[in-house]
Amino acid sequence: MEITNSKSDGIEIIKKILLDELKKDSTIDITYLGAPKYRLSITSEDFKSAEKSLKPIIVDIQSNIEKTREN
Repeated sequence: MEITNSKSDGIEIIKKILLDELKKDSTIDITYLGAPKYRLSITSEDFKSAEKSLKPIIVDIQSNIEKTREN
């Protein structure tokens, strides 16, 4: 996943959003690969349930990032 925010405190905004997601779901793991790339990993019994769990997380992250760009 690539996440960018051009505000002066953009890195803090991204960090807060990703940390909030980690607090919501203990099965997710977020790894910083180098700006602006992040890897999201999820632990699950099978691929279908992992994909089903991951989609709303990605949508939530995306909507939160877009909200901060509007402000």
